[in-house]
Amino acid sequence: MNRFKDKIILVTGSGRGIGKAIALHFASEGGTLIVHDASETKELEDAFHAVSALSPSSIKLTCELSDPEAIRIMFQRIEMHFHHLDVLINNAATQNSVPFLELPEADWDRILAVNLKAPFICGQLAARIMVKQGGGKIINIGSVHEFQTKRNYTHYSSAKGGLVMLTKNMALELAEHNIQVNQVSAGAIATGLTNPDRQKQFLTAVPAGKVGQPEDIAAMVCFLASNDANYITGTSHTVDGGLTLGFCASRPDL
Repeated sequence: MNRFKDKIILVTGSGRGIGKAIALHFASEGGTLIVHDASETKELEDAFHAVSALSPSSIKLTCELSDPEAIRIMFQRIEMHFHHLDVLINNAATQNSVPFLELPEADWDRILAVNLKAPFICGQLAARIMVKQGGGKIINIGSVHEFQTKRNYTHYSSAKGGLVMLTKNMALELAEHNIQVNQVSAGAIATGLTNPDRQKQFLTAVPAGKVGQPEDIAAMVCFLASNDANYITGTSHTVDGGLTLGFCASRPDL
């Protein structure tokens, strides 16, 4: 398939894990990627090398997403270089585990800055470009913890819960501009944020009997970004192998 020929796609946090898989999937279908991470790392360079082998016109950019001004500069560079932006994937995220009673305000601020405020700013800046060009797609990457509690993750779950309503309100206001906004909520996915011991724990809770792969998220994201999904907006799609069907009720450690 060549669904994304001549399409410019920004995937935040695409230096590794789910973001890298999404970028590679788009590149394999003809897309021109903006590969992004917070800073220059070997992971980012390796991801960019893999993407550019499939899509030579792709570029890489670094930007600290907790810094709104840095985000604005990144979008200025994108518009100057490509003159348009067809797809934004708000994938970048950060998390840590802290009990609620011990949660520092600084941790709360950083988690919400990267996981919720940055998608708002990126979404607004991308939408302004898309309005001028007559349409586009914005997809936010959420988590099953947007509606399922998890001990020691109050800040992370709050940010992901907020992302659901950000997605819906963006979709409502941007529909008249032919911009579709949707969300993909990931369950237990085999990335650096889900270590092998945790993966073994999840096997008892996932009806599918296996931990998901980054490519499982990428496949759903690319469908929502394609013309096949032009009549889908304001929705959240859970990709979790059935994790949220109730199997976690007896496993408070998950």
